[in-house]
Amino acid sequence: MTELIFLGTGAIMPDRPGDHTAMLIKHGPARILLDAGPAVMMQLDRVGVSPDQITHIYFSHQHGDHILGSPIFLFYHRMRYLMAAEPVIEAWFMLMEVVYPNYLPKVADELAFLFLEEGKSEPVPVVDDISITLARAAHAPEVPAYAARFDFAPTDAAPGFSIVYSGDTRPTQAVVDLAQGADLLIHEATAAESLGQTTVGNHTSAREAGRVAAEAGVKTLAMVHRLAGDPEVWIKEARERFDGRILAPLPGDRLRLP
Repeated sequence: MTELIFLGTGAIMPDRPGDHTAMLIKHGPARILLDAGPAVMMQLDRVGVSPDQITHIYFSHQHGDHILGSPIFLFYHRMRYLMAAEPVIEAWFMLMEVVYPNYLPKVADELAFLFLEEGKSEPVPVVDDISITLARAAHAPEVPAYAARFDFAPTDAAPGFSIVYSGDTRPTQAVVDLAQGADLLIHEATAAESLGQTTVGNHTSAREAGRVAAEAGVKTLAMVHRLAGDPEVWIKEARERFDGRILAPLPGDRLRLP
């Protein structure tokens, strides 16, 4: 069984402090963290997961609400795989030198890096039945940001399925293409327009997330990276564009997959 846990679902200023968007995929012995904001240790504690259980960390981009909690993992010693596009990993190296200068060489034998390329499917290290594919998202011009598709191979016990995580992005064809036919699209939906919120040109509204899901032909849309407000407002707005299953998860919510 595979389980997806929504550790946090908020934007830079979430409903509750510390609920920045992050997810955890539990698949066999693997514990794959998707983004790691400043409160990630508390988020994991809230769902009963120890930091030393995390086997893989994927970074969508370098913004602080997605990456600032990650250096602390290096003090929970174990073999761990960090996965991201090259510009994101290079930014992470610079972050490490700021916060813990000269520490990386001390834990070099506990780290492996997977430099992901756009459009190229790569097997997730030491996990035989998951592959990851990146597409360039459309976020702040000065910050390279990426969406990721995780494809799970079928087994004797379960059919194959796919999860796409948009990361931070405004609506873009690259994410639509990446998410074609996916079982679950986790798409940022920062703003609810009926609440007077705005995407400031770098993010996606609930209605726009619904349109992306419809154009991609996904089965389920889960909206994350939301500003403060009633989740039902997001669902109502996305429903104007998408008639599939729509979720506006809260921190701690879990999905069993497929």
